[in-house]
Amino acid sequence: MNISVNRLLSVLALAGMAFTTGCASDSAGSGGQYDGTAPHARPDAGRVAAARQPAPAPAPTAAPTPAAAPAARPMAASANVMYLPTGERNSSALMIEKIYPTTVTVGQPFDYVIRATNISSNSLDNVTVNEAVPSNFTLQSATPQGNNGVYNLGSLTPGESKLITLKGAAASVAPINSCASASYTTALCSTINVVQPALAITKTLTPESILTCQPINMVIEVRNTGTGPATNVRVRDSLPAGLTLASGGSTLDEAIGTLAPGETRRIERALKAEKVGRYENVASATADGNINVSTAKVPTVVRQPVLAIECKPGTTALIGRDACYDLTVRNTGDAVAANAKIAVTLPAGATVSNASDGGTAAGGVLTFNVGNLAAGATKTVRFCLRSAAVATLNIAANASADCAAPASTNCSVNVIGVPDLGTLITDDDGVVVVGTPHTFRIEVANQGQINLTNTRMVVTLPDGLEFVSAPMNPTVQGNKLTFNFGTVTPGTRIPTTLVVRATKAGEMLVVGETTCAEIRTPIRDDELTVFIDR
Repeated sequence: MNISVNRLLSVLALAGMAFTTGCASDSAGSGGQYDGTAPHARPDAGRVAAARQPAPAPAPTAAPTPAAAPAARPMAASANVMYLPTGERNSSALMIEKIYPTTVTVGQPFDYVIRATNISSNSLDNVTVNEAVPSNFTLQSATPQGNNGVYNLGSLTPGESKLITLKGAAASVAPINSCASASYTTALCSTINVVQPALAITKTLTPESILTCQPINMVIEVRNTGTGPATNVRVRDSLPAGLTLASGGSTLDEAIGTLAPGETRRIERALKAEKVGRYENVASATADGNINVSTAKVPTVVRQPVLAIECKPGTTALIGRDACYDLTVRNTGDAVAANAKIAVTLPAGATVSNASDGGTAAGGVLTFNVGNLAAGATKTVRFCLRSAAVATLNIAANASADCAAPASTNCSVNVIGVPDLGTLITDDDGVVVVGTPHTFRIEVANQGQINLTNTRMVVTLPDGLEFVSAPMNPTVQGNKLTFNFGTVTPGTRIPTTLVVRATKAGEMLVVGETTCAEIRTPIRDDELTVFIDR
């Protein structure tokens, strides 16, 4: 019969592992203790011979009387156990078991097994089992193959078992005695973790900024991309000329300390620029172990809207007529002037007659909302004022926008009036007796819109007519009488009288010529009076 390994192990399991003692070697320890239901036995310090079964009785010379075949019964199996190196399980590392059938038939192939088990908590290396081919046993195969009875099982991890399966047959009717020995090595192992810290650094700046209005935001991030902690990490950044930290200074030097693998530290700062332009520089990070990394050059552009305003006044205006102004605002900078406005301070006594682009007046200020004015763009607005009097209408205009310095200008329009002068020389009697005092009524009137200055009337008396008196006391030069009316305001009338006397009879023509600084053409008045003798 061929007893397989699996069947052999199954029989042992069904039989409750009824072990008998066997033979073991002390090659890896001081001996072995045998486990099982049979009494325990400790081998000697040297090689211990396996307990032998009694030899079978000689076969009878006569054949027995044939009998009925016995009923089949389970095959019996046995196992021996050895613990190395102490012989005690609780203080040993390697358990060697030999599992074999208790009875075999001559020439019938069978298997027996040697099982090595690591019963420790550490790995066992170079596990070797020595099993010489027993006497009265013809070895047919071994798994794994051995070398002159030496079987190298390699390493056993904690709890791991490996089998040696020997297949063969008994050569004759005699006991098969075999002894196994085992050895192994153990190593005191240690693990030293090898790590490598590594740094990566990035820097970002606000791509574009407005000078004096928008701060420049700088963000620096340093990250440990390695496998070990980076110690004494320090970040440095020397800002380019014209760029400073909002808190003061132009150098960032910050100690980060230790960064664990995968950890990132973020530094955020506000910067300010002294002037418009393009700025760029690098940031760096260092750590122990000669670690030094830098960013690429990171640029930012600082721009600025710049306003300019120009006033173009209209020509001289008349009272009650439009005096107009054109205001042009320009953005001469390189950034948008957002929420641009023009505010005009109005002169006293003037009213707004019209305004373009939705201009509105309130509290003596005319306001135009220009909106966003692109770099290089211009905007012109127009408005007109009226005055009820002669005046110089001076306006002050101011342009403003977000993030831009204000700009201002002023200009003026002269408002003038139309001059008009009314004059009169008359008398109430057309025929007068010679030698009798005769009165002429004289009057000047400002019938225009402006003051008439240096107003005077020169009265020329004809021959035969002499000056007697006048309340205004004219200047007399021969036959010419000059009446000085001075400044005559609009709507004013100034009357006076002149008393004369004729020295002869005849037609007498009195001529008045009135002038003022505002009217270039003299105004003439004539009055004819007839004088008769008594």
